[in-house]
Amino acid sequence: MNSTQLRLSILSHSESYAKKRGLKYQKYKSALIFDRISDNFLAKSYLQIEKNQDWLSRLQKAHQNVEGALEMKSSNSSDALLMNIFCHPKIGEWKGVRELFKVNEIKPIFGFKPGIPLKDGQKDSTEIDLAFENIFAEAKLTESDFTQKDEHFVRNYQAVEEVFHFEKLPKKNEKILNYQIIRNILAAFHSDERHILLCDDRRGDLIRSYFDVVKCIKDVNVRQRCDIIFWQGIWKKVGKDLRELLSKKYGISANNSH
Repeated sequence: MNSTQLRLSILSHSESYAKKRGLKYQKYKSALIFDRISDNFLAKSYLQIEKNQDWLSRLQKAHQNVEGALEMKSSNSSDALLMNIFCHPKIGEWKGVRELFKVNEIKPIFGFKPGIPLKDGQKDSTEIDLAFENIFAEAKLTESDFTQKDEHFVRNYQAVEEVFHFEKLPKKNEKILNYQIIRNILAAFHSDERHILLCDDRRGDLIRSYFDVVKCIKDVNVRQRCDIIFWQGIWKKVGKDLRELLSKKYGISANNSH
């Protein structure tokens, strides 16, 4: 599945989900925008978000493509999917989830800013989608790619040529591809963390792009700290209420797992 196909699949699932529950929404070409932000969340997860000011403030992110809308109201929001899962009050109690991530506890931080060192002595403003224990995670759903940047911009990261075989990084028209993954792996390197990509296992394009970057890492120990965990894999380990949301609203289940 490419990004467009997955958007349309989630659109279909989300519209069916909303209609069965009498939820109000605006329908766009490839996404629903719910009238109430809480309708885009599992009730238990949303209640936890309301209790945490940092989490609550994250809900106010503006939608990049729909003027006047909030990103967290969109059926396609990878951040909303991430918070639906990791704000669930039992996320740290599910042994299967802890084993999947190889951690002892899960205390999520969203939008963590590690401050990646630049060659000019400054630090960049990169946000890590999710951080807990020894993990920095990047969440993707229907995004088309990991974005691209001019080569000179990427070279400005202090350790980029220490961490990567720079000339082997995928490039197109003098731009370095998969920029988000490069900078996040650099963040993990500087903080001595593991890097995890969270994505749908039907997105073969994103999977290939991720490993196109990982294979350019020089140090095998750094390379081995990078991995992908699929939403479908998480679906298998969480409780019934969250599995139901993921399958009915996003079409994520063991049935579409490869």
